[in-house]
Amino acid sequence: MQKKIKRKTENYLKVFLGILSMGLAIYIASTVFYRAKIDLTDEGIYSLSKGSKALLSKLDSPIRLKLYYSKTAANKGTEGLRSFNNYFLYVHDILKEYVAHSRNNLALQIIDPRPDTEDEEEAEAYGLKRFHITETERYFFGLVAISESGSEKIIEFFDPNKRDGLEYEITKLIYSVLSPQKKKVGVLSPLPIVQDEISPYMAQIMQMQGREVSQSWPIINMLREFHEVKSLGRDIETISGIDTLLIIHPTGLSDQTLFAIDQFVLQGGKALVLVDPHAFTGTPQNAPPSPMGGMPLNVSPDEKFRKLMDKWGIAAMEGAFAGDKYLSAMGRLSAYDPPTRLLPLMVCNRRCTESFKDPMTRGLEQLTFFFPGALKAQSVDGITVESFLSTSDKGSTYEVYPHELADPRIFWNKMEDGKEAVLMGMKAFGKFKTAFPDGVLIEKKPVAGPTANKQIERKQTEKKTGILESSKDGVVVVIADVDFIAAQFAFKQSFLGLGPANDNSTLLLNALEALNGNVDLMSVRSKGHANRSFEAIEAIEFEADRKTEKKAMEINGNIVRFEQELAELSKQANQDNMALIQNESLKKKKALSRKIVGLKKELREVKRDGRERVEFIGKIFQYVNTLLMPLFVIIFGIWFLHFRKRKKTHETSTVDAEQMVEQSL
Repeated sequence: MQKKIKRKTENYLKVFLGILSMGLAIYIASTVFYRAKIDLTDEGIYSLSKGSKALLSKLDSPIRLKLYYSKTAANKGTEGLRSFNNYFLYVHDILKEYVAHSRNNLALQIIDPRPDTEDEEEAEAYGLKRFHITETERYFFGLVAISESGSEKIIEFFDPNKRDGLEYEITKLIYSVLSPQKKKVGVLSPLPIVQDEISPYMAQIMQMQGREVSQSWPIINMLREFHEVKSLGRDIETISGIDTLLIIHPTGLSDQTLFAIDQFVLQGGKALVLVDPHAFTGTPQNAPPSPMGGMPLNVSPDEKFRKLMDKWGIAAMEGAFAGDKYLSAMGRLSAYDPPTRLLPLMVCNRRCTESFKDPMTRGLEQLTFFFPGALKAQSVDGITVESFLSTSDKGSTYEVYPHELADPRIFWNKMEDGKEAVLMGMKAFGKFKTAFPDGVLIEKKPVAGPTANKQIERKQTEKKTGILESSKDGVVVVIADVDFIAAQFAFKQSFLGLGPANDNSTLLLNALEALNGNVDLMSVRSKGHANRSFEAIEAIEFEADRKTEKKAMEINGNIVRFEQELAELSKQANQDNMALIQNESLKKKKALSRKIVGLKKELREVKRDGRERVEFIGKIFQYVNTLLMPLFVIIFGIWFLHFRKRKKTHETSTVDAEQMVEQSL
């Protein structure tokens, strides 16, 4: 009896000690080890990236973070507005991570700006976005960073739809306060990419006056967030006073401009070059038609610029377009056409970048290109050439003629699957040699002189020479597409304004950051979201689409042929054979209709087969989740119950044996 009481007391003591230990462990974990955590996601999306931590380690002065969130107003608002509370908690937790890694240089303050208070006036003064809920209530959700010197930077509004880029936005904010000095980027292009900055108010006034408002491309406005953008003329003589040179669509540049580019790179300059076998965005609207019909190809680089690229060890394959049927995107040729796969419209995922392990493309999930070109490396002494962007291993190249641009569906049947990837992005670094060993003749401005009381103009030229070989390493990055940074392919409109539609702008910014040597922001920018696609399902859908499109083309071809036959019969008709022709037309129409019905049936079967295969895979995963896992739990429970019974039986038999021994003694 005493042993039973003693055992019962021990059990109570064990329970009490267990509860006490658990409470103590929770307290220690929430106070001492609150920073310790394990992020098991592949991309580390629940922890700060190395770039953010590196940037925080460089903080040597205090920065105040003021998070304005109208929590009271949100709780009074609609259900949709109250859902912002969850996103606020997420933002708050991320900011606490920043504070924890800042070596006490970041201080976070949470403010709920109520109506008619100083907090609300401050939020408005900082320029945070506000939304009117009622006549008195205003909704704020933004962040202000204030440095010790008084410099202020803001995030106007935290959009839950941009959750993937939250860390980048916060790190960008801190970087802007930490490094107010912007790098200078010189933009050289024959396209009207960079325009004078005009305020929205002035732009509206000019439009009301009927004047044309020329604005910079959205990518330039994004560049201005971090860089000082300088537009370089097409006939510039020397390039200086910039950190990085951005060349977009190099064609028609003068000799003196080419020589200036050559010398800039030889002096250790860094250049990012975008070339394109057909820059769709930059095609002039009034360009003369090609002799073969259709709009002419807007090609870059031209023959002169190719001489520069030859010295860099990178060549743009002339007349070659990069294509990949497995990366082709769905698109419409017009608003009335059904969506179809368009070979020129390429959506690159991880298969385009992961094999290269390059910091410029690490983490990029979706890149959209239109009529991209193909690059190849050339052997040049002292130059190292590396690739960072390509098609999949089933990519190939194809040719484009001007008259084919009106119907991009032509290219689908023209191109065959390849056996190796086609390169679309390359970088070269080393000690470059000049492309102008003998210098270049520069035409000076005409000088007027009196001769026989007449003014005649005499053209004068001078020979310009420069460095023949660089003394320090230079870097050149080449991407074989221009359209990918245009507004229609890189940005989308939302109620908060124009924002990135994919990772296109990120690729350009990453390249510039890499050239400028700032890898902190680059590693943050390429982190933040991880799209996991089911490649098996995508392959099934792709094959179904190919078969569907083939059947659709077959049906459409029969319809066209039928119309041609009817037209021929109509031409042969006259008063004598009208009845015969009509009868023949009716027979052919019925026969062809039967064929079309049969083809449409096959088309439906192809679609159904692809859909059923995808649904079958979905059912397998459904059965695994709904049957296999519960079955596993049941089996484990039965085994555990059996194990406990055996253990209890063994303990009971042991106790009985001990009692028998005691009784015998």
